[in-house]
Amino acid sequence: MSLFATVDPLPPKNGDNPTLAATMAEALDSIDLAVLVLDADFRIAFVNDRYRQIFDINESLCRSGANFVDLVWFLADRGEFGAGEVEAIVTERLSPIHERKKVRLVRVRPDGRVQEETGAPLTSGGYTYSFADVTAQHRASEQMKAANRATVQALADLAEFRDNDTGDHVVRVARLTHEITRSLGHAQAFPDEITRDFRDQVGVASILHDIGKVAISDEILRKSGPLDAAERQMMQAHSAAGAAILSKALGQAPDSSYLRMAADIARHHHEHYDGDGYPNGLRKDEIPLAARIVAVADVFDALTSARPYKEPWPEEKAVAYLIDQAGRQFDPQVISAAVSALKDRGQTPVIRWTEAMSVGNPVLDRDHRALIGLVNQLSLPANREDHTVLEFVLDELLDYTVAHFSREEEYLRQILFPGYDRHKAIHRKLTEELVAIRSNFRAGKRDVGEDVACFVGDWLRNHILREDQTYMA
Repeated sequence: MSLFATVDPLPPKNGDNPTLAATMAEALDSIDLAVLVLDADFRIAFVNDRYRQIFDINESLCRSGANFVDLVWFLADRGEFGAGEVEAIVTERLSPIHERKKVRLVRVRPDGRVQEETGAPLTSGGYTYSFADVTAQHRASEQMKAANRATVQALADLAEFRDNDTGDHVVRVARLTHEITRSLGHAQAFPDEITRDFRDQVGVASILHDIGKVAISDEILRKSGPLDAAERQMMQAHSAAGAAILSKALGQAPDSSYLRMAADIARHHHEHYDGDGYPNGLRKDEIPLAARIVAVADVFDALTSARPYKEPWPEEKAVAYLIDQAGRQFDPQVISAAVSALKDRGQTPVIRWTEAMSVGNPVLDRDHRALIGLVNQLSLPANREDHTVLEFVLDELLDYTVAHFSREEEYLRQILFPGYDRHKAIHRKLTEELVAIRSNFRAGKRDVGEDVACFVGDWLRNHILREDQTYMA
């Protein structure tokens, strides 16, 4: 039978004990769990009242004997399963039933509610589904993860602040690390290593890659010129120091695969693919895959960022350097994935920077271009369904916005701008809007496009093009 064939409805079947069947149906109608039972021909054998309520379905669509495929098509057309090709979504929903597999997944519904779906084959040849509302549990879990991540980032910022006066570096490295990993997955590279847990953890674990810098003196960290041989050796000690810090933490949580990955990254992200790196001179796949990925993300961000001792490289020059070092400093497969990920970032933007947006101050113009670039990342097709990268972008957008407003306010204070208090209030309002967007996203609202579009509209129209250009004129 074709997966999408239309089956004529069958009359409902009565069991040997109608009283027991009626009692069971009444019992299932009384619980909060939504229940769906199918027969071996993809026809509905039973749905309880809760199922009809949560999916807002009339009785004709889910009557006993109705074709379940038609119901899935109806829900897909109505937008129940999010963006994507409808037929692919329908196939994905029906495949576990067709293949007689158990399935368990958690997804966010269009109304923002979080639902756990569990399916299992029946010995009779049918299939049963149950649907539970786990919104409260999911939000509590997300809040805990957000708190843990904030703690991790605060620790990383402690090291980065002494080095670069900014914690933005670790967030950017985390996002690119995740994007490279995603690209490797699409290329089906390292299938035994890039598991779901690996994909979920590697970006956040990378945030602690330079935590060992807390053990390095300010004289070395902040030196504007090149390091001599002795200073370089002391600087290189940050890898082992970071691994020791994280290994100690791992001793308190020995089952934490995330901390184990973070320790590997901290120790080995300066190893070279050809064996010429430090601290252990590992080569090729002796270097943990997570560290090989972070090595590329870390160097790319360092090259394209301003430092006290250098100007930022153009992205094209940095990419050319990565490609040149493939097989020497970096894993060639990771470089290919990084180039692909960076190419994805450059897809047609929804907002283009133009000189008409300039406020005449090169530092503030640079900030505005960076913020527009981050907003564009939220709309990229490659990112729309990727919860992890969207969260990284929102974090980076909020951090950069706060830093930009701080720089702008300091400039206004220095020039004794007469509308300083009003301008500061505008900044506060925009920041609150962005904080709310990120909070809604973490609470389960995955489609942030419209909210961000409104934020950007206010920011561009009312802030840059009117307020900023007025005081800079």
